[in-house]
Amino acid sequence: MAISVKEISDVLNQYAPNDLSYQWDNTGLLIGENSQQVNRILLSLDVTDQIIQYAVDNNFDMIISHHPFIFKAIKKINHPAIIKLIKNSIAVFTAHTNLDLVKNGVNFALAKRLELKNQQFIQKSIDKEFFHISVFVPGDAVEKVKKAAFNAGGGFYGNYQKCAAQYPVSGQFMPFDQANPVFGELNHLEYVEEVKLEFFADSIKLKTIISAILSNHPYEMPVYVVNKLNQDSPNYGLGLTGDLEESMSLIELAEFVKEKLNAPFVKLWTAGHDEEKRVKRLAVCGGSGSSLLGLVSSSDCFVSGDFTYHQMLDSSTPLIDAGHYYTEVPVLDNLQEVLSILPVYTEKVKTLDHDIQKLKLI
Repeated sequence: MAISVKEISDVLNQYAPNDLSYQWDNTGLLIGENSQQVNRILLSLDVTDQIIQYAVDNNFDMIISHHPFIFKAIKKINHPAIIKLIKNSIAVFTAHTNLDLVKNGVNFALAKRLELKNQQFIQKSIDKEFFHISVFVPGDAVEKVKKAAFNAGGGFYGNYQKCAAQYPVSGQFMPFDQANPVFGELNHLEYVEEVKLEFFADSIKLKTIISAILSNHPYEMPVYVVNKLNQDSPNYGLGLTGDLEESMSLIELAEFVKEKLNAPFVKLWTAGHDEEKRVKRLAVCGGSGSSLLGLVSSSDCFVSGDFTYHQMLDSSTPLIDAGHYYTEVPVLDNLQEVLSILPVYTEKVKTLDHDIQKLKLI
């Protein structure tokens, strides 16, 4: 049973909202049209010539990648890879920085692979606004309005959902002129017992939440207030810290990371500590985590990729560089799980198996 590209995009945007991406990024549907029908989806970290050919040879209708296939603006559509995708009606969808920032995204997949407990963001997203919503509702409509707000994305706070406060209030109103009140008479002061609902909302979901409240509220003119909070959203962030089930030495941790990520090798920088130093609290970041080096001093070791020579030398925190690819590819498992609700076939493909010759350390 085929479904449309739009239906698939809607599921992915619910999981990792496209509006969450950084301004310099290029995410969402990069090639294809919303009405296009899809039976088979290929999941890959990158969209390369070899991946495209694999999709063509195996009749895939859509590729979902983490890294953008088209990153910089293009003025001409004459690249052979783009032409091949269009000729074979293969849509391409990308979730990049939005997938880095969300719960159950890139860093959570990495932390899960490394079996970390007590996970917390290293850096909360500093440019995602957070709001407080208050709405006045008659008692018999409270549950309906509350449910609608939650379903639209309201009430999320860190590791908690459906968070709200509610308490009785006394209100008054006087309908006039063209008003069409649910109860009461024109030009007559009415008194009413209501419930005040309060909950949090992220900026990227604010409009949807307000719309859900208004469409499920019984009043002609629902009364609500939205206040911007002077704090970052606790629901998105970069990198994670977490605890190992049991402490292990740095050298044991390096072997553990290598095994769990199926990496051919990892680099260990002990930062002057003995290899047998016991560690338990880790910081992790899929891909390139160098921007977080100044924020991981409270962790026993930082696992990421793409550390430069001088970044290692300057770090007082032990580092394990497991590579950009191997620290990000676990998220394909999460993407496949998200898409499992759809009646389509999905397959994960390992970019390195298709595009890079086996490395030999000699």
